[in-house]
Amino acid sequence: MPTREHEGCEGEGRQRPSEHGITAATGLIALLGHPVGHSLSPRMHNAAFRAQGLDLVYLAFDVEPVNLPVAVAAMRALGVRGANVTVPHKEAIMPLLDHLAPAAARVGAVNTVVNRNGRLEGYNTDLAGFSQALRLLLPEGAGGRRCLVVGAGGAARAVVAALMEDGAARISICNRTFRRAVDLCQAASTWGSAQCEALPWAEVGEGVEKAEIVVNATPVGLSTAVKDLALPVDKLHSGHVLVDLVYGRETTALVRAAQARGARAVDGKPMLVFQAAQSYLLWTGHQPPLEVMWECVQDERRG
Repeated sequence: MPTREHEGCEGEGRQRPSEHGITAATGLIALLGHPVGHSLSPRMHNAAFRAQGLDLVYLAFDVEPVNLPVAVAAMRALGVRGANVTVPHKEAIMPLLDHLAPAAARVGAVNTVVNRNGRLEGYNTDLAGFSQALRLLLPEGAGGRRCLVVGAGGAARAVVAALMEDGAARISICNRTFRRAVDLCQAASTWGSAQCEALPWAEVGEGVEKAEIVVNATPVGLSTAVKDLALPVDKLHSGHVLVDLVYGRETTALVRAAQARGARAVDGKPMLVFQAAQSYLLWTGHQPPLEVMWECVQDERRG
């Protein structure tokens, strides 16, 4: 519920960047992705900026892959303070930046950019975000567990790295393009001691059956244009923990199906908040107002 310091996500907070809202001095934080129309990040971050009286605004930009270099060049030219990076740009943006933080370089994916006087620095806050989200379902974490990660893109790389750091016993990676799963598995072998195996797409069902933790790190379910579920839900049961990185205004179909079969399941909203909090700290130097951010995600049907 809103506290006395703010009035939720609808822009009624008592603190404002200025008396008249956006001015010529207002700083811009961007979201770069394709698509971005579903994103709750602008609503969440703008409410957080208002709650702390920061003269910043967060806007989403739908950037097709071919235009990513131009978008990054525009960040420099326009003095954009920072950015979040989402599907499908988390890997492609890396060579366009001036510096990579150790976690981003190791994982091979960036979800946060900070502009320090024209020097663009890339970070990955998805690792911490996923670990915190998983602990909402599994307080003890992934230590000693058998895991299946569906997908092999930028989000999957962060998930695999987080599971490795958490001490998972085995990580299976299944992707429609098998070679990408193999490449991710080979890279992950240097991130921790868990056994890692790449599974052909035809074996995703067997992977679910053998796993205790299942993660959908694909965009399947992100838009109405994608109608299939990311994995066979008939293999899920009450012993499974499922994290679907996809989120929308409603609980995802995959999460609903998993819960119907008794599994503990959550969509991508908790990870969204936890990774966003780390990004916010990098951009502003302020501890994020987590209550405000949570309210925006949990009450998104209002806006």
